[in-house]
Amino acid sequence: MPYQVFSANEWLYPDSLITESGPDSISLSTARGSRAGCQILIQLEDVGAALAWTYIPTPSAAMNCDNIQMEVFRLRDVLVNENTGPTYSTIPAGTPADYVTRPAPFRVYDALQRVDQPFTTSSPKEALYVSWHIPSSLLPAIYSGELCLTTGDQAINIPVTLEVFQAVVPQQETLAITNWLSNQNAATYHGLELWSEDHWHMLRKYGEAMRRTRQTHFLVGLELIDIQEDTGHYTFDFTKVKRYIELFLSLGFTGIEGGHLASRIGWDDPLFVLSCRNDIKATSPEGYTFLAQFLPAWQQFLLQNDWLDRTIQHVADEPIQESASDFRILSSIVRKFMPGVKLIEAMIYPHIEGSIDIWVPTNEGFDQHQAHFQHLQNLGETVWFYTCWNPGGHYLNRFLDIPLLKTRYLHWGNYKYGLKGYLHWGFNMYLDDQNPFELTCPYLAPGIHAKRVPSGDTHIVYPDAEGPMFSMRLEAMRSGVEDYELLQLLAGVNKPLADEILQSCFFSFTGVETDPTHFDLAHRRLLEAVSASCYNFPENERVLT
Repeated sequence: MPYQVFSANEWLYPDSLITESGPDSISLSTARGSRAGCQILIQLEDVGAALAWTYIPTPSAAMNCDNIQMEVFRLRDVLVNENTGPTYSTIPAGTPADYVTRPAPFRVYDALQRVDQPFTTSSPKEALYVSWHIPSSLLPAIYSGELCLTTGDQAINIPVTLEVFQAVVPQQETLAITNWLSNQNAATYHGLELWSEDHWHMLRKYGEAMRRTRQTHFLVGLELIDIQEDTGHYTFDFTKVKRYIELFLSLGFTGIEGGHLASRIGWDDPLFVLSCRNDIKATSPEGYTFLAQFLPAWQQFLLQNDWLDRTIQHVADEPIQESASDFRILSSIVRKFMPGVKLIEAMIYPHIEGSIDIWVPTNEGFDQHQAHFQHLQNLGETVWFYTCWNPGGHYLNRFLDIPLLKTRYLHWGNYKYGLKGYLHWGFNMYLDDQNPFELTCPYLAPGIHAKRVPSGDTHIVYPDAEGPMFSMRLEAMRSGVEDYELLQLLAGVNKPLADEILQSCFFSFTGVETDPTHFDLAHRRLLEAVSASCYNFPENERVLT
């Protein structure tokens, strides 16, 4: 039964070839408190037989590796029907682009369907993603074993070597991460009634998937709050939002993102409207009447539950130059009624000083105004970055037609530029009747942008009967967040070395080394350096707990 092992840092395709010279063993290097994985492509002779597996550690390693947990996922391919554009949106199929992995249309393995039992094969090729969870308490050593795959009367035994370093990814994240969750889609795409007990159970599964990628913050939209009005007098029922916040905090999230208070109907509109009433201008007397009642009630609710200190508050998404003045007024209203709460926003126009506390430009926007944002950082302000349907071209992003390593490198960018967080709008933001597996590049809010969404931008998980399926991009993002934590650990004791390792493969948000072999060398140096540098001082002993 021919097979080949592939790196988890490169895309695998249904038409990928199994070559005689390709790797036939698994050799992974990892920190503790992390996961290590690879992809396996198998050529089957007996289609329709059950594929089963087992991992057998060698006798010398068996007594030490009981806590190493192996996960097996069946890789599912998805359609990319248009390529990302050179700046944003998409380009028609057949248009040349030197920054994409393949010209569209093509299919690529991204979705990860967890399989805990043998499954029936359905095609001559099957692809697996195999991952090992390495607990923080595991002794550093080289652990070996065999991964045995059987189907019908065929079997293959794949040698496995897991080199576990002294380095430990801290359990508590220092990098702020948020992906926005569509509660509606978590019901609709699983055939559930909104806010039924089954829906709440599904939301827990989505929260667990978000925490897998070490997400720290979660968005609490105003749709979670029941709002009633009677001639300008508003009442607010926080019952649902209380259960929601309690759920996500119980999963290990540490930050609450208060949802957007206002938005623009048209992209170029100079004025914002209330998120809950788009017929009311946010800074009009009617808008002020709502905000003057909602914001104190929201703050009091958070204070009563001891959640105010962990809350950051959105104002209105992506202010541009035309709406900057209205945004400043709106922010001042929020500061009046929620003093001390930090305001955060994904923003386009950079000169809105004083109106927000956590600046979130795109990585391209950071590049374009780098001196401005570095000046803000020098003043003590916090800067994150975000990606969405842009930037395209050579920029790092999470699209399906750019090198998979570019998703992992996003968080090397966090380290390089001192950006303390990352935001993305699309955890499961499937649009309308979009089939997440058959991407049709739907329009993104036609009344605002009228531009087509690049492949994969709306989501980094896929809906399955049992819950959200992970993706190779989600795994790449998790790995990048863990890389950031290791770079930060090393920088705490030897910043020149951390910078040197980073600069060996990361040059800018548009320039990275995408060859997996080259990256593996840099990553191994990082593991060696952290292991040698960060565990000789008493103050670092806490990392081992």
